[in-house]
Amino acid sequence: MKLRSSSFLLRLLLLTIFIGTLPVISLGIFAYYNASQTVQDKVNEGNKQLLQQMQMRAEQTLKTIDNSATQLLQSSVVTRAFDNEITNADFELVHELYQGISRIQTYELGIQDVYLYSLKKKWIVSSDGVGEYSVPEFKPQLEAFSQYEGGSFWSRQTDESLSGTRDAVYFVKKYPFNSVNPTGIICVVLSTDTMKDMFLTSQHGAAFILDREGASIVHRADDPEEEGMPTRSYLATFAESEALSGQYPDKRNGEAVTVTFRRSSYNGWSYVSVSSNEEASRQNAIIGWITLLVSLGILLLTLIVAWFGSRRMYGPIRNLYSALTSFPSPDVSASRSGELQVIGERVDYLIRNQSLIMNELKGQQSQLKEFFAQKLFSGTIHASDFEEKLSLYGLEKPWPSMCVFAIHIDTLTNTRYEEGNRDLLMFAINNIVGELVLAEQRLEPLVQGDYQVTLLGAWQEGAAFKEWVFSLCDEIQKAISQYLDIKASIGISRSFGSFRETPQALHDAMAALKYRVGLGEESILFIEDVQPQKSSPHLFPSAGEMALLDAIRSGNEEQSRAALIMFLEELFQPQSQHRDYQLSLLRLLIDLLKFGQELSIPPDRITENEASLIQSLFKLRNVGEMEQWFWSLFVFPYLQELSERRDHQFKMISEAVIDMIKLEYDSVLTLEECASRINYHPHYVSRVFRQETGINFSDYLAQHRMDMARKWLKESDMKIAEIAERLQYNNSANFIRSFRKYAGMTPGQYREEG
Repeated sequence: MKLRSSSFLLRLLLLTIFIGTLPVISLGIFAYYNASQTVQDKVNEGNKQLLQQMQMRAEQTLKTIDNSATQLLQSSVVTRAFDNEITNADFELVHELYQGISRIQTYELGIQDVYLYSLKKKWIVSSDGVGEYSVPEFKPQLEAFSQYEGGSFWSRQTDESLSGTRDAVYFVKKYPFNSVNPTGIICVVLSTDTMKDMFLTSQHGAAFILDREGASIVHRADDPEEEGMPTRSYLATFAESEALSGQYPDKRNGEAVTVTFRRSSYNGWSYVSVSSNEEASRQNAIIGWITLLVSLGILLLTLIVAWFGSRRMYGPIRNLYSALTSFPSPDVSASRSGELQVIGERVDYLIRNQSLIMNELKGQQSQLKEFFAQKLFSGTIHASDFEEKLSLYGLEKPWPSMCVFAIHIDTLTNTRYEEGNRDLLMFAINNIVGELVLAEQRLEPLVQGDYQVTLLGAWQEGAAFKEWVFSLCDEIQKAISQYLDIKASIGISRSFGSFRETPQALHDAMAALKYRVGLGEESILFIEDVQPQKSSPHLFPSAGEMALLDAIRSGNEEQSRAALIMFLEELFQPQSQHRDYQLSLLRLLIDLLKFGQELSIPPDRITENEASLIQSLFKLRNVGEMEQWFWSLFVFPYLQELSERRDHQFKMISEAVIDMIKLEYDSVLTLEECASRINYHPHYVSRVFRQETGINFSDYLAQHRMDMARKWLKESDMKIAEIAERLQYNNSANFIRSFRKYAGMTPGQYREEG
């Protein structure tokens, strides 16, 4: 059975070429378009700046002429002359007028002539002379200029009867300025050749200056045929536009050009330049060829890389295909369209055949997790070895905050269960814990004897972690009561951050449960609440010794004596005679001393020092003497100390809470606030307070508030609404209802009886 071995290689090669060439082509097109647009934009910006320079250069000359003519027209000589007759005999006045004209008519400004004309006296003075010695034939044009609107203006002379003035530009200013009936005017004649010299045209382009009506004032072009009145079609868009400046593309004799225009606010003239796009097109063509060559080079390199890369990537596929086609697969047809389909069919066949093994491994995973958890609790696996197996529990690293809680059934008396059902109940409790606690927040729940134990973990720390643990345990306790109809207590260890502390945490959780004797059923006990001093004991590995220490912690004298007797009986059993009992007793002595240190029991409780204790221990000859010795020197003094301490602690907690109630009864006071101030958990404070006072916190607070209300009703004139508000009641109705329940009458009735 042989398939087309190159089918996948060909598809891989085509795909690689497509993926490689598409970005290159797209990039080349984008680069060419962007570069071309950039070149054109720079050329257009250059045209704008060039036209602006031409306008500024021309208007600078025009404004200079305007200012010079205005100064001459405002001079006292000219204004006085307009009102008088002037003849050739007025030498002094004519001489002063000639001097004024000569100051304006400079070579740099390109002024051909300057005319002063009196509209009232009809005389004309120019650089050529006065009256008939001047240019008398120019008087009609000057008379016409005097009829134009505006006090001053620029104009292009169109009367061909005046020789030598056809190509001139005229600046006319009336006197008085803006007068309806002026008495005189000044006319400055400017050569158009001078204005042409102001133009800065490019090699391929033309430029125009147009007056307000669009008539050509100056026209300079690279093509001689373009000279004259600009009536070309490419100026139509400019003529229709009302914008002060702009730029647009157009055609001139089939050639692409860019038209740039600016309208002057000084005299209403328009400055227009027409530049060829030939240079930009030439640059764009160069950019296009460079882009094409670079793209072709990249495409060639892409083809080479695609060929060798595809063959290299195809190598593992070919090897896998060869290996799997040799594997028997009776239910798979040999005629397939490609290597990947054959590989997929062979892999699917292998997976189906291995499914039974995978299912069996999955079934064993739960037992495997329980096995390693048991080893962790018993301390028979090293913490580092257990951390290597965290992936089994879906974890990557240990939680920063961990604790162990232990659940124990308080009693089966007066329930629908018998003692023989305890194991089944513990199994049910274990399942409840597994359902309520998320898998990522715990290890596998376990049942150890009469205890259900679980290691919890979370990423939060400190008080937040403790509060989360308590709420979770409270939920579990309520679920046990709801579904199983039994009462159970929960002991919680101190938080820790390393798995090596798990065995000690288990011991602390179970030890916390011993303190429920004084607090009642359904307790949730943190070891740091019932046993504030943290210990690091090196416990003797014996169940009997642990039972003895637990009995001492619980404060039960009868149970402690029974545990001591049982420990000694186990120590001296016939099958254990080979052990060195003196060493065992010495270890028990050391552990009891450490136990006293753990609980911070004062050393004066023990009447002898360590050396004399060891000597006295080795002098004991029978079990009775040993029992009495350990009882009198250690167990009974420890029980007395713990009992006194417990009574003192309970009394201290209850008295502290009572003091806060008496001082702050008229504020928003809660059990949580009181517990926070004395650094105990609210649940533990609630249990202790009820144990000491016989009622819970809220009832005691309400009772004290009612006592204060009775006092105020008898001894003050406070209104009932004021008393209700001060005692933190939402409204008077709630206060009256509570008072009637407490005193058997309303506040008003109570005040009247007093």
